[in-house]
Parts: sequence; C-alpha cells; structure tokens
Amino acid sequence: MAHLKTHGMAPRIREFRLPELEAGTVEDLLGGGYVEVLHFTGYDRNLLDLTDGRVEDCLFSELNIGELSMRNARYIQCEFKQLSAPIVEGAGATLNDVRMIHSRFGSAELSDSSTDSVVFDHCKFGWVNLRSAQLRDVLFRDCTFDEIDLQQAKAQRVRFENCRTGTLSVERANLSSVDLTGLEMSQVQGIEGLRGATISEQQLSSLSHEFAAYLGLRIKD
Repeated sequence: MAHLKTHGMAPRIREFRLPELEAGTVEDLLGGGYVEVLHFTGYDRNLLDLTDGRVEDCLFSELNIGELSMRNARYIQCEFKQLSAPIVEGAGATLNDVRMIHSRFGSAELSDSSTDSVVFDHCKFGWVNLRSAQLRDVLFRDCTFDEIDLQQAKAQRVRFENCRTGTLSVERANLSSVDLTGLEMSQVQGIEGLRGATISEQQLSSLSHEFAAYLGLRIKD
C-alpha cells in the first residue's frame, strides 16, 4: 500500500548546459538522421515528422505544431521552450537529460517510451499515455493534466510538485520512490497500483472510498 510520508526520494536530475548553437532548419530535422548543436525556433506547421531521429544538444523554442511525430526518436541533452502541439505521437521515444518548459500538449502518446533525468516545468497536458513506459528520475513541476495513464508503467524516483490531474490510472504499474504528495488527483483508477508510491494523509483521506472498495470494506456513516 502507499507509504504515508511527506517526501519521497528526490529525482536525480543531471544538470547540463547547451553549447553555442547554430540556427537549424526544418530540413535538418527530417529523414530520421542525426542532428546536433542546433537551435530550431519560430515554426508554425501542421505536421513535423521526427520519427527515428537522434537529436543531441539542441534547443527548440516557440514552435506551433499541429501534429508532432517523434516515434522511436532519441533526444539527449535537449531543451524545449514554448512548444505547442495538440497531437504528440511519441511511442517508443527516448528522452535523456531533457527539459520541457512552458509547453502545451493535447493528446500525448508516449507508450513504451523511456525517460531518464527529465524535467517538465509549467506544462499543460490533455491526456498523456505512458502505458508500459519507463520513467526514471523525472520531475513534473507546476503541470496540469486531464488524465495521466501509467498503466503497466515502471517509474522510479518520479516526483510531482504543485501539479493536478483529473484522473490518474495506475493499473498494474510498478512504482518505486514515486512522490505523489504534490499531485492533486480527482480520481484514481487501479488503486492497487499505488504500491510503492508516497502520498499525504490528506490524499489518503480523499481516496478512502477507493481504498475501501479495493479491500472489500464498507464505510458506515
């Protein structure tokens, strides 16, 4: 069952500094090749297909993309600022040492993805699908979600700070040192999947009916 502690183990976020960057073009990103040390900014496109690409030491800023495809792509030491994408197709993507700041996403398909040392700061999500994803050392700060789907996900040292979601789905999730005390949740699906997480006493109280139903208990008024 969830541990009743104030703080869980903090994510181990590795700091990095981007080198001096040259201006990049859309053509640099297409074709699934290797891209490094470029700054991409000011794009307004219906579709940006980055499938199978490898991107390292790059900055993306002020991008408005109708559909962003990053399936099976790999991002290493990259920063995203003011990215808007109603549709994100990122199944199988790998994010290592990535910062995502002041960005907005609609449906974010990130199933089977891998994230390691990643910070999401002041981001807004609709539905984020992290089914069967692997999350290690991830920090969500000042983020809002309509729904977070962590079914069958494996998460280690993940923390939410000043975040809120309508629904959190954790059926068959494997959580270790996951701090949910900073996540306001309206509904939890698969309450047994919270094993290994840290919640507050207030959250335990608000989820009492879900825990009682899981344990087969009746609560008498």
